[in-house]
Amino acid sequence: MATERLPSRPACLLVASAAAEGVSAPSFLHCFTLASSAFNLQVVTPGGKAIDFVDVDESNARWVQDFRLKAYASPAKLESIDEPICAVGHGVAALCSATNEDGSWVFQGYSVTGPSVYELVRAPGFARLPLIVEDFVKDAGASFSASEPDAMHVVLDRHLITGQNTSSTVPAVHSLLFLCGSR
Repeated sequence: MATERLPSRPACLLVASAAAEGVSAPSFLHCFTLASSAFNLQVVTPGGKAIDFVDVDESNARWVQDFRLKAYASPAKLESIDEPICAVGHGVAALCSATNEDGSWVFQGYSVTGPSVYELVRAPGFARLPLIVEDFVKDAGASFSASEPDAMHVVLDRHLITGQNTSSTVPAVHSLLFLCGSR
């Protein structure tokens, strides 16, 4: 659960989805590599469930194998976090499980982005998705925005940074670096 900590670095959480569709290995690798250069990282998922990587190929298989051997590969529970959060693409769905004791969504009243319905309908597993982030966010009392499908789009609201899709990974992490540097 803890990362290999370096004393002079601030802590950072990486939110990953625990959905059956898995987490994009290339996107997670890119995000993890960028953020680990500036932060002590902790990975969180809904309920602390293990990450199931998809899109593993010869360019990232070794990294995924090495990652799974590290202490930080055992995620913490998202519901217990109150620090800056950055979620990108399908990882934004992980935020949907974070609720207050009264059952309300932790991010009610926030501005959020994530995969748009137009991006999701193109995916082969669309009919089996457990939820549509755009619909959930609106129904839970938050604002949702999206750009064109596959376009880069990042939203920063208070301590929450969300990216629409994998094209948004780098600017989302840069926003996280900016946010943590301004604290």
